[in-house]
Amino acid sequence: MKPNIAIIYLAYNTRPFLDEVFDSVEALNYPKECLHLIVVDNASTDGSAERIRERVSQMSGSLRVTFFPNATNEGFAGGNNIGIERALLEGADYVYLLNGDAKLDPEAITETVRVAESDEKIGSVQSLVRLWQDPDVLNVTGGMVHFLGFGFARDNGVRLPVLNAIRYTLPSEITYSSGAAVLYRSSVLRQVGLLEQFYFMYHDDLELGWRIRLAGYKNVLAPQSIAYHHYEFRRSIKKLYWMERARLIVFFSHLKIGTLLVLAPFLLVLELGLLVFAAKGGWLKDKLCVYADLLSPKTWTHILKKRRASFLIRKVTDKEIVRLWTGKVEHQETKNPFVDFIVNPLLSTIWFFLKRFILW
Repeated sequence: MKPNIAIIYLAYNTRPFLDEVFDSVEALNYPKECLHLIVVDNASTDGSAERIRERVSQMSGSLRVTFFPNATNEGFAGGNNIGIERALLEGADYVYLLNGDAKLDPEAITETVRVAESDEKIGSVQSLVRLWQDPDVLNVTGGMVHFLGFGFARDNGVRLPVLNAIRYTLPSEITYSSGAAVLYRSSVLRQVGLLEQFYFMYHDDLELGWRIRLAGYKNVLAPQSIAYHHYEFRRSIKKLYWMERARLIVFFSHLKIGTLLVLAPFLLVLELGLLVFAAKGGWLKDKLCVYADLLSPKTWTHILKKRRASFLIRKVTDKEIVRLWTGKVEHQETKNPFVDFIVNPLLSTIWFFLKRFILW
């Protein structure tokens, strides 16, 4: 028997994508008796829930489907956790998260399972995600973490000829797996916990990937597992707020005090620069709201709770955690020559030496 897989499909105003997504799941070359599609709708207002009910009623009886229509938007973490909890309760061996605007290649699940089964220390397996709109362009081949806390998608916007590189032909270790298309080992989720709902959105997949590595497991890319994501870059002040908030909370939650002290001078300089950038960009008020949120008792209660939990699952040092970090911010939609030719080389040099002082 193949391992039992629960595919968690989180919908939120994704009506235009539903039919192709459901078609892709039905076309999977994986035993249907070993699949369970769990659909969670986050209070969509575009008719998604109604169309999901129609598609579920039309699907082959060989594929089991469960539908949870939420009355409120629970966010990325909260919505997915509803499906994950159901999957774990029913004994799924693996849980696969699929974005509302992402579809799967027929071999996607088979390949992620093959890679996961090759090593019991693999906690998550990232599918290679291409753009739905232009499959010759990559969207993400794994998450990257900058030593100043930024999380970003590796290889976003890179065209496929780069697939000749060896890292795209064999499974390879990555810092964390993007929640757009990822397989998690259920036994590892039971050990380290689910997605962190305190973030509501952004960096929740990064933080879970961090916990997986803290517990001594690996996040890897399965380059033969293909997913297609209808990704469109949207810059908004609210997005910046959630990302900045999560960036700092993750660091305070999981890094040892000694590591924070090593990074503190550079984080302080970054914050001063971000204040100037926020003032010029018109989101200074939101940046100040991030600081207000970070200073609130509710946030520090959460951070202290997370630090205790982090200590209990920790099996590796911060030196191991930062091994896969980078000094560059790359593969972004907006190009900035100052960042590319001055900031990135400078920060990469700083990180080359700085990481040698992280020994704990």
